[in-house]
Amino acid sequence: MTSEMQRRTYLPRNVVLAAAATVLLAAPAAVAAPMDGGDRNPSNNASSGYTSETQIIGAIAQNAGGHAGNTGGYVTRQSNKSDTGGGAIYGCRARAGTESCVAANNLANGDAFRFQVTQAAATIGQLRFGLDINKTVDKPPFVTNGTALVKNLNADRVDGKSAEDFAEKTSLQNYVEKGTLLFASVAADGTIAANRGVPANGQAETGTDNGDPRFIVRFTGDLSKCVATASPTGGTVTGTLIVGPPATNGSVTVIERGAGGTPYSFALQVTC
Repeated sequence: MTSEMQRRTYLPRNVVLAAAATVLLAAPAAVAAPMDGGDRNPSNNASSGYTSETQIIGAIAQNAGGHAGNTGGYVTRQSNKSDTGGGAIYGCRARAGTESCVAANNLANGDAFRFQVTQAAATIGQLRFGLDINKTVDKPPFVTNGTALVKNLNADRVDGKSAEDFAEKTSLQNYVEKGTLLFASVAADGTIAANRGVPANGQAETGTDNGDPRFIVRFTGDLSKCVATASPTGGTVTGTLIVGPPATNGSVTVIERGAGGTPYSFALQVTC
């Protein structure tokens, strides 16, 4: 009698304990936080922050898996239909020498990234230090270990100068670049035929110096760091060619000393 009553008394308690154990065993060890649109995920509570990577892994072929025609191929897609932009933003607090905020690592041999706009856009984008694009910063915008030329990105002008301009002077100074060779073929009447470095339609200024023919040939640029030589090119030559030091205004004076007042043609070379 007593044994039967005890069995009946403890039965509900045993059932409750068994049910509770079943619930605990069936419940997951940790519940993942849901992603709520329009909310911060997780909350502003720092203790609720994720402490391990959130991985989204897929295997979607190109142009497959999309929700519209000719779309798909990306594991995730973020799009903002507002005309004020804002498709995605990634922020971090990376220190120098640590991982970058955004990394696109292609483990095969295709592209790692693509930036694309319509042809109506003024630029494809910005690489800037800070918020003000108009504030210049004396640092390289990016680094690379690639040494090959980039198609359609080779510089045609530097500081507004073309390659032919650099054959005569540098972009920062008016001096003719070191290693440059200039020349002028000057006729007896001062006409300049072939030349390198003489302005278009250049003509030597003619005159006399103590009765001897004098020529002033003007090149482009400061020649004060250059050396000039000359040699006769035609006819019977008497006397000596005297070549003055090249000047800052690009002029070189040549005197046909002892020519008896009769000028003759000569070739002028200027080495810088």
